[in-house]
Amino acid sequence: MSDQNLSILIKTHAGLERVLAREVRQLGGREIKEVRRGVSCKGDLGFVYKCNLWLRTAIRVLVQLDSFQVRDEQNLYKRIKEMPWENYFAVNNTLAIDATVFSDRFRNSLFIAQKSKDAIVDRFREREGKRPSVELREPDIRINVHIQKHICTVSLDSSGDSLHKRGYRVEVDKAPLNEVLAAGILALMDWQGKGPLMDPMCGSGTFLTEAALYASNVPVNVFRKKYSFQHWLDFDQKLFDTIFEAALAKENANLPEIRGFDIDLMVLAKSRRNIKNALMEEVIKVQKRNFLNWPEEETVTPGTTVVMNPPYDMKIEADIPELYKGIGDSLKRHFSGCTAWVFTASAEGLKHLGLKPTKKIALKNGKLDSWLVRYDLYEGSKKNQS
Repeated sequence: MSDQNLSILIKTHAGLERVLAREVRQLGGREIKEVRRGVSCKGDLGFVYKCNLWLRTAIRVLVQLDSFQVRDEQNLYKRIKEMPWENYFAVNNTLAIDATVFSDRFRNSLFIAQKSKDAIVDRFREREGKRPSVELREPDIRINVHIQKHICTVSLDSSGDSLHKRGYRVEVDKAPLNEVLAAGILALMDWQGKGPLMDPMCGSGTFLTEAALYASNVPVNVFRKKYSFQHWLDFDQKLFDTIFEAALAKENANLPEIRGFDIDLMVLAKSRRNIKNALMEEVIKVQKRNFLNWPEEETVTPGTTVVMNPPYDMKIEADIPELYKGIGDSLKRHFSGCTAWVFTASAEGLKHLGLKPTKKIALKNGKLDSWLVRYDLYEGSKKNQS
């Protein structure tokens, strides 16, 4: 794939297309177009490496190999078998097929994945006398087959594992926030890494760590060990090393204050381990504190950006109104002059905050409808609390 004009599809979460497009533009992508849950663009092989290393809101980076019309399963098998797979990877590589189907002609994505796998391994067997092995958990090569109506698009997944697996988070709290979603929320907040940032319900520390990596201008996947593109036959180790070393040279040492709090000491221990793994223990400070019982003597710097992902699990639904009322009261009493962003899947909880939103962005957290809501906490809000 020495083509300088590769067709690339970069996948993300619903609602993050705009911020991903901005990232891709800053990285040097060409012919950028927002699509559903993704961004399409053009770039060369070095750009593919950069995308995997730098993009904070990307889940996968796919490089399109071919696109064609398909009539039925036999036609699909024939067209995929005709593709020159031996030019992309070796017979001793393991592989997995990811298939997505939106078509009246093809309804079973698992069957499409099986048929595509058969075509690829049969080609290798006929040409080389042996076939690649299938490995579903950690394959060397990941192939994406996407059928939309009667059009099949076949791509190589350059990432392998989802890019939310940064490599720093080994300890998680219950229902942890996805790293890509956390990075996307920070981008939607337009926090530029300049002023103080606080997460008073920090859990595993994902918001804090993603914020510190952004403010430090450190490649978000700097700790990641493996990518699928490293198994491609045209992988350029020297080029990747050059890009990696150049990325590290851009680190910013002038960092804002980043703080986190949580009521649970065991949860804080997990967040500290994650922060240490990200080499950010000197940047991020976390400590035990009950946000709903904020000390009266503890002042918060005006201009601080507050971001939080409060509990919203259905099992504590009965406590949601009281919890969110307490959050709103604490914000009004102690955080005048700050901007608060609340990310939650609880519409009921938002009703009980007792604050007037200035912005509301619809997102998804997994399959849950969720919202990122901004509250401007003007000076005097404590006085007006009643």
